[in-house]
Amino acid sequence: MDKIEKAIKGGEIMAELYGRPNSINGKYKKLQVGLDNLSNVNKDDIFFLETLKMKADMVDKMIKEFEAQGKDLKNPDVVKELSEEINYIATPIHRREAIMASIFVSLQLLVYYGVAIGVWGMVFKKGFLLFGIYGAILGFLISLITVPVIAFQRIRQKIKEKTTIVSMLWGNFAIIICILGLIVFGIALVFFK
Repeated sequence: MDKIEKAIKGGEIMAELYGRPNSINGKYKKLQVGLDNLSNVNKDDIFFLETLKMKADMVDKMIKEFEAQGKDLKNPDVVKELSEEINYIATPIHRREAIMASIFVSLQLLVYYGVAIGVWGMVFKKGFLLFGIYGAILGFLISLITVPVIAFQRIRQKIKEKTTIVSMLWGNFAIIICILGLIVFGIALVFFK
């Protein structure tokens, strides 16, 4: 997509956001959710604008739910409660933040598996470093499968959820492998000197 097409599409998305009923009636501004003034947003950043559109959809849905529950958005306490909930759930991010989070998780998996498999290198008397490299390669292969899910998220809460899931699942598995290796290594030291 060339620069002119991006600018046109970006302008259309911004116009759609400004034309929403909750933008026109001032609810976005009252809730301070970052959808009332888009002058600082680059029209060429389609990814971010589409993320803002997703946030606006979520905000509109949450406003509708609050109003259906009979909560009055003229009440400052209700506005504060809804604003905090929206900003917790629907904070949009730039693509580079998602990519950085995915790189961090990849590096974490490389270290976890490098250490875990390195311990087994000591068990088999082949050397921690050699097996550590094999473990790092295994961590890299696992990250190729799991980490792209994080890189394509658009909302901060989703990134936190996906990062936690990947770290807990694959990181804990590496920790278990490491602990088993340490136990076997300890037994080998004590009984098979």
